Amino acid sequence: MIRVIVVDDHHESRQRIIGELKAGNLINVIGEAQTSDEALQLSEKLLPDVVLLDLHLPGLLNSVSLVQKLSALRNVKVLAFADNNKAAEVQDLLEAGASGYILKSDSSVLTRMSLLMVARGSKNILSPALPRQINRLTSQERTILRYTSRATKPEKAATELGITEAQLNDALSHLATKLDLGTIADLKKWAKKNGF
Repeated sequence: MIRVIVVDDHHESRQRIIGELKAGNLINVIGEAQTSDEALQLSEKLLPDVVLLDLHLPGLLNSVSLVQKLSALRNVKVLAFADNNKAAEVQDLLEAGASGYILKSDSSVLTRMSLLMVARGSKNILSPALPRQINRLTSQERTILRYTSRATKPEKAATELGITEAQLNDALSHLATKLDLGTIADLKKWAKKNGF
């Protein structure tokens, strides 16, 4: 049996997840936490095989910092477990050390299977509901998408990025091609839809 800590700040959601994980007798839930601080303290104490981690928890640590600290613990792996498929943060969390990113809307069978795969060392486990292109983006490309999505005008995004508007347009054209999205307008819609 794999040893799992479930981290979710909503009690009802946490109890439902724990109930679903117990089906099949393959997963032993050894602890639960509702804040980032509790998750780290409990993981340091119990050293689970996998931490099933809800994102954007109350507490002192943000999601990326928490994943980094949890992943640094001896033999502890992290599976991010999100409410929605706003995929902007997926690659940030994978780079921070998470072994995968699944959605709460995924089936309980997929959740259990993902936990088992992560416990056995699999990496880059992604929910089938996430856009497949998401793991093709570099850190710099994600930054460009974030600034472009937030800025009301292209020149503002270019200024904030420290590049010219022409360089920004070249980067956006490259990204649109890379992600098979056709035009810069399509890229901007895709970026907004996926939480950039």
